[in-house]
Amino acid sequence: MADNLELSLLCTEITNVGDEDNLIILDKAPIVFPEISISQMGFPSESDEFIREMMEKEKQLLPSDDYISRLRSGDFDLNVRRREALNWILKACEEHQFGPMCICLSMNYLDRFLSVHDFPSGNTWAVQLLAVACLSLAAKIEETEVPMLIDLQAGHPQFVFEAKSVQRMELLVLNRLEWRLRAITPCSYIRYFLRKMSKCDQEPSSTLISRSLQVIASKTKGIDFLEFRPSEVAAAVALSVSGELYTVHFDNSSFSPLFSLLQKERVKKIGEMIERCESQTPNGVLEVSACCFSSKTHDSSSPHTHLS
Repeated sequence: MADNLELSLLCTEITNVGDEDNLIILDKAPIVFPEISISQMGFPSESDEFIREMMEKEKQLLPSDDYISRLRSGDFDLNVRRREALNWILKACEEHQFGPMCICLSMNYLDRFLSVHDFPSGNTWAVQLLAVACLSLAAKIEETEVPMLIDLQAGHPQFVFEAKSVQRMELLVLNRLEWRLRAITPCSYIRYFLRKMSKCDQEPSSTLISRSLQVIASKTKGIDFLEFRPSEVAAAVALSVSGELYTVHFDNSSFSPLFSLLQKERVKKIGEMIERCESQTPNGVLEVSACCFSSKTHDSSSPHTHLS
């Protein structure tokens, strides 16, 4: 079914697209997405047991094993597609003031899809359509206000698509991802790790959470970070932002027992990669606006922490 759906995706480069004769209609029935409740999106407590379960399940919601090797082997077309899609997602999220969890979730959907689905070479419009669909799905889960699909396509994209085309691509993405949208990203862990690193298990400040989420969304999008698990990235970011990357001992009794499940050298390597990214970022290069993160960071009094 998904293979046939792909054939129904056509695009146009003009902004006002309304000619249904230019589209192949697979199914006149509207696409209905499963309703997601607040309790499904967040979790009421971040107990050690709950986080341990997340760490055990996180690999099930990552790109296929050969994806990173394909990117590293010089698959130029795949690298270009991914980079262009991520750049647009970041621009659109900045313009709409979407939070970092929405960004990370969009990236997760994009990488998982590209790892299991091959686009024909030269279909630049298809990659743009995929980016719009991934962001749309992520926004529906993470954001309280989601613009119409036409308005979602901000950031001066090369192509602008009708809502029905985006919806068909959404359905294709959903099928390829087996409708598993509650992915686990580094954002899912950051509040827990920051709290466990503090004295007396204190709730981290909104500023510390905001800074950590900013680093996750803007600095860990390179292909080299795909080698690591979300929990490892989150631990490295928490330690780095707290200034403890090179002094922490994972077997220290003041830290969560879950730190013992992480490989210290891998976490340090991620921290070093993040520091290099920060030192090599020239002025003028697109970065996600910091105010976007501070406005979207969950208040420490919130009863829920969103699971990206």
